[in-house]
Amino acid sequence: MAVDAQERAALAEAVRDAASAGPREFLDDHGRPERDGRLWKVLTEQMGLGALLVPEAQGGAGAGVTELAVVVENLARTLAVVPGLSSIGIAGSLLRLVGTGPATELLSQLGEDGRTATVCWSDPASTTPGPSAGARSEKGNEKISVSGTFEFVLDGMHADVLLVPVVLGGDVAVVAVDADAPGLTRTAAVGLDLTRGMATVEFDGAPASLLGVGVPLGAAADLALVLIAAEQVGIAQHCHEAAVAWAKDRVQFDRPIGQFQAIKHQLVDLLMAVELGRSSLDIAVVAADAYLDERSEVTARDLSVAASMAQARCGDAAMFVADASLHILGGIGFTWEHDAHLYLRRAKVLEVLFGTPAEHRSRFAGLLLQAAVR
Repeated sequence: MAVDAQERAALAEAVRDAASAGPREFLDDHGRPERDGRLWKVLTEQMGLGALLVPEAQGGAGAGVTELAVVVENLARTLAVVPGLSSIGIAGSLLRLVGTGPATELLSQLGEDGRTATVCWSDPASTTPGPSAGARSEKGNEKISVSGTFEFVLDGMHADVLLVPVVLGGDVAVVAVDADAPGLTRTAAVGLDLTRGMATVEFDGAPASLLGVGVPLGAAADLALVLIAAEQVGIAQHCHEAAVAWAKDRVQFDRPIGQFQAIKHQLVDLLMAVELGRSSLDIAVVAADAYLDERSEVTARDLSVAASMAQARCGDAAMFVADASLHILGGIGFTWEHDAHLYLRRAKVLEVLFGTPAEHRSRFAGLLLQAAVR
């Protein structure tokens, strides 16, 4: 059962407090950071966030995308080096959509003993990534193997389970491959984002277990878009707050720079971008939860429209606020020691993941036109 607004506010505060240390200790100059194991243990074992999407009947929290977005947003505000988006978020929402016994069991295990999962999308730069054709079954699905190469897999080097959407017998299915399976090779990718690792994953006849068939992969991608938008709002919120705090403290000509009209106008523009992005996100999470509660053609179309709207608005907001706040910070914002560039790097990577804002504005318009024609 979903929690109320007061409980969500408490959840947001608890996540921010747990992740307040920031990412500096785990940075890697080449974009291959190590996971913050202590924080991940706090989030999953002590706070139980790994079981957010598990139904109450199966011993989980029974929460929805609304609560999951709160967690993802507030982890992004501190650039926490944990697989919140990839494992609890995108992989967790995919498993919730699959909904079979094996999928629910795996969803319940996320976070236990540090266990994580990630999704290998065939084309993570597309607005509608499709399934891979590189799967085959023997003896009527009793034995399944996966082949193919997947690039830009979020947190792919450290995930314990890799979920792969595939075409199996003419249907879209989701299979799971253990990280230590034979025929699986993972190579760390050099990434722009120094706080989140990516990997290239190659399967060469790797054995897999079937989680479910007939999975609505388009809806799964839309849920991923909503969670990416939540991260973008978290980045924009933090960057705006950092710029405001600096404008109050930085003194030039015997006055805080926040008293100068030019800075005031910039900060208001940034605030408008943040709030418009948050409004789009609020609409998207409601549409996401409505789809999870009742899967129909109407709720699926509403989710697609809201997801593209949120990605377009929040993607623009994250980049605009991260870039403009860095300039308000001035010289210190351009130094390696300041975190401003880390937020800009994260915002840029998210901007092109699952389609750019421009591509989603086009998709948004197309979906509205299709609805009008019908």
